[in-house]
Amino acid sequence: MVSPTLASLLASRRALFNQAVSDARHRWPGLDLAAFSQFVRETLDTLCQAVDGDDPACTAQVCEVAFELGLQLVAHGQAGPRARLPWVDAAWCTLAPALAPLLRREPQAVLGTVANAVLRMAEQPGVRVDAWIAIVAAHGAQCSNVQQLRDLGALAAWRAGMAQLREPVLQQLDSLPLAVTAAIIGAPAASVDDLPARLRADRWYHPAPSAAVGHSTGAFTGFGGSFSAPPLVRATPQGFVIRSGEQHFLLLADAFGAALLPAHAEEFDAAPAGTLPAATGARLAEQHLPHAAARHEVQAVAGDAGIVLFSPWSHALRVLPPQ
Repeated sequence: MVSPTLASLLASRRALFNQAVSDARHRWPGLDLAAFSQFVRETLDTLCQAVDGDDPACTAQVCEVAFELGLQLVAHGQAGPRARLPWVDAAWCTLAPALAPLLRREPQAVLGTVANAVLRMAEQPGVRVDAWIAIVAAHGAQCSNVQQLRDLGALAAWRAGMAQLREPVLQQLDSLPLAVTAAIIGAPAASVDDLPARLRADRWYHPAPSAAVGHSTGAFTGFGGSFSAPPLVRATPQGFVIRSGEQHFLLLADAFGAALLPAHAEEFDAAPAGTLPAATGARLAEQHLPHAAARHEVQAVAGDAGIVLFSPWSHALRVLPPQ
């Protein structure tokens, strides 16, 4: 069963929706119609009711766009009950009330922006997609246009663990009200004025200092990780370059997360070599941070961006703030 609003819309536009389904089945023969029907009953209906509560005159337009986008997403296993991950459905349902004013003006752009964002974040280990959804739900209503939504979404994604977005976000901080930025970062009201300067000056700045304890990343490819062999690490001004077998990575890290990006062998070869013994871990303030390897095998590489602990007996890395 669906709401009376969606039931009326489906009945009044039956020919249009039937044609959309027919076209989708031709384009994607594997489209699961039962899964799409459940998507309509759950995700589309929630979206429809949120928009109808904001402006009933726009409900039909928004739902038509969502219906067609939903066909594509369900066909690709990105939405619906058989989706590989739940994030598109969760984001559309959760964010619809906050984004309803934008949805009625630019439904294609808003729904596409949200879907693309959560799908991209879900591809990166360690990113907290649920935290991103919660942030946008709390602050999305303050966006007056789609570009502001994208800027807010990028800030929220950085806060949720996408360390590679730090520089782009810092370049466009002025596009959002400072109070919104502070709320997303979690900074107290008393430090709002100097927040941009603090964020630009220190990649490990965190409003709650005890929260900046570093991150674990890597892991063996056989268990869904990134490294086929125990990694070798070298420092660069921006982060760390890593060699694992024949593959190379750039590790970026800050107070909110760590990201492994593709790199080239030339970048690793150009970085200075050199490690230090690190006993069984490192000490951050009064907290001991162990590394899963024997005492005499743990090594550390220190650079401007922090410290990385690694071992020839482990596929995992631990990246810490500078000491």
